[in-house]
Amino acid sequence: MHTANLGIDIVKIRRIRDLSYKFGEKFLDKCFNEDEIAYIKKQGSKDQTIAGMFSFKETIAKCLGTGFGKDLSFKDIEIRHDHLGRPYGLAKGKEFYISSSHDGDYVVTVGQMKGSDEFLDLSLEDSLYELYKKRPDKSHKGTFGKAMVVGSSKTMLGAGYLSALAALKSGCGYSYHYVFEEDQIFLPLSIKHDEVIVKQGKIVEDAEKMDGILFGPGLAISRNKREVLRQLLLGDHKLVVDADGINMLAENLDQVYAKKAQLILSPHILEFSRLIKEVIPPGERLYQRAIDFAKTYKVVLVLKDSVSLITDGHRTHFINRENSGLATAGSGDVLAGIITSLLAQGYEAYTAAVLGTEIHSLAGLVAARRKSKASMLAGDLIDGLDIVFKKFEER
Repeated sequence: MHTANLGIDIVKIRRIRDLSYKFGEKFLDKCFNEDEIAYIKKQGSKDQTIAGMFSFKETIAKCLGTGFGKDLSFKDIEIRHDHLGRPYGLAKGKEFYISSSHDGDYVVTVGQMKGSDEFLDLSLEDSLYELYKKRPDKSHKGTFGKAMVVGSSKTMLGAGYLSALAALKSGCGYSYHYVFEEDQIFLPLSIKHDEVIVKQGKIVEDAEKMDGILFGPGLAISRNKREVLRQLLLGDHKLVVDADGINMLAENLDQVYAKKAQLILSPHILEFSRLIKEVIPPGERLYQRAIDFAKTYKVVLVLKDSVSLITDGHRTHFINRENSGLATAGSGDVLAGIITSLLAQGYEAYTAAVLGTEIHSLAGLVAARRKSKASMLAGDLIDGLDIVFKKFEER
């Protein structure tokens, strides 16, 4: 087993304060990337924060055993934070545990390179790389689209939260989490969310401004919600329907025939059985029924199970990386958020479904390696997206 390298660094906060005052933005631009600068400013551009981020990079350079030079610059090291705000580092294809402490005068940081068994070497097929669109650096938030998640209810706050966060972590420029006034959950979700924008009401009206829409995770069913779904189906939208949204559709499949929206359905096997009014065990008969359903209703179907099937009735794609760690609450909500994000970024529906489900599966491998299959949670899948997208970007 690989023994991780260690690094320790001490920085005098006053030294960083003097450099920052003397060179201003030039100092930040030289040492940090755009996301890191945004984080520093979000924290109030405090001297301790800048010193800590600077020291993290020094620590990681020591972990690598190289120091800074022509083969390693400050910007070659990335300092990121997970969904709980915990820092970690990325550099030279490695990931690093990092932590810090300060006493008002000095910042002390400690880093440890994760072992090679934790930093999973993902093997991606060429066909997956071909599906992925390279992100242009000459861009802005609007370049990567707006994702709308309509989800969560009084007893299922976390479902829509996970979907909206997964959407943002999968590359869309904006992620909006819309909730219904009847559920009275706007305030707790506003506190829970950070980068995601929480909205209440005007769902059908605001949907016209969105590039990808998800309806259903943790939503619960009501007359008002059924009507909103009906109107979304009749609009010219890229629409993913999941969870309770699928249960609403199962009540009246005729509205799927009448739809105008480009529709992706992402049921697990039990939800699919409600749609077709028949229980079919996994196997060839079920898969053929799924293909026929997608062709008949002109939808893209993501049938979730230990082996997942994606089909539009003409093209079919299987994912058979069986991983019991994905059998955890919220896993499907994360998947729906990833697919919606890809739609918002301009991917065609079938491609978004295939690529999104593959990315979700690969993030599951990362999470299982980091946490174990038994202990991994849906939030760990969102953390694993960093490594998966890094793999695509380094191609």
